[in-house]
Amino acid sequence: MTDNGGEEAKISAEDLTERFGRLTGESDSGPAPMESQGAVLLGVVVAAAMVVAFFLGRRSGLKKSTFVEVVRL
Repeated sequence: MTDNGGEEAKISAEDLTERFGRLTGESDSGPAPMESQGAVLLGVVVAAAMVVAFFLGRRSGLKKSTFVEVVRL
């Protein structure tokens, strides 16, 4: 918060109306746009890589636990 020289900042009715208007979409000034869309894209890529690594790890684990049975006739 900003320092007002020791005085307490008072919230007016107009301030509340403006803030609630932003939340409900009734205000002319929209909410602040997302700052970094790259962060969302990076999160999706990392999550996809983790899912692929999980399934590859499961498959390699199954390959190592295979038993071969030799039967003589």
